[in-house]
Amino acid sequence: MNAPLLQVSGLKVAYGHVEAVKGIDLELHEGQITTLVGANGAGKSTTLLALSGLVKKSAGHVMFDGKDLTRMAPHKIVSSGVVQVAEGRATLTTLTVQENLELGAYTRRDRHSRVHELDYVFNLFPVLKERANGLAGNLSGGEQQMLAIGRALMAKPRVLLLDEPSMGLAPIIVQDIFRTLRDINRAGLTIFLVEQNVRQALKIADRAYVLETGCIVLGGTGRELLVNPKVQEAYLGS
Repeated sequence: MNAPLLQVSGLKVAYGHVEAVKGIDLELHEGQITTLVGANGAGKSTTLLALSGLVKKSAGHVMFDGKDLTRMAPHKIVSSGVVQVAEGRATLTTLTVQENLELGAYTRRDRHSRVHELDYVFNLFPVLKERANGLAGNLSGGEQQMLAIGRALMAKPRVLLLDEPSMGLAPIIVQDIFRTLRDINRAGLTIFLVEQNVRQALKIADRAYVLETGCIVLGGTGRELLVNPKVQEAYLGS
């Protein structure tokens, strides 16, 4: 296998005296979907926030395509090609759909390229094109998730970090979101997915890790973990 596109080594994150992430190692390979699953409070979201530079790392290194992201500022991490879709979507509800999308491209200077990306997002999510001039706050939860993903894609990332994209959505909308993630991945984008819907996440993952109380306790292909008895008992209700 080729060298990892993004490699995390010995990552630790602490909130005061409480260590939320306890020295984890993981790898993302180009063109793959990698998922991190686990119970609430396991440290999944904290891991993503650390990769994005939004929480301070107390130890460890993050390398992306030969570049050290460990101490890099969040906006520079975005400019480097690693972009996160936050848990809870964080759309700017008093701005229009198109204004939200254009904010995603704030690090980009090439107007022609920005127009191209906007067309790509509108093709991916036709409902956003239909509502381009409407306020983001009037979108449904599923549509806001589409907007959050679309806004991240406007930055033209090489790695997309997704935090709980299925949270609070109806099952049929969840299916649509995961179908879109597969399409984005097939187009060449590397995805790192944090998700409580373990079955759905493992179904689309090339590689997967299980995080428990800040430690990675299992790793393998998505298919391997889907049939792993420990994973089935703990997370799949079987």
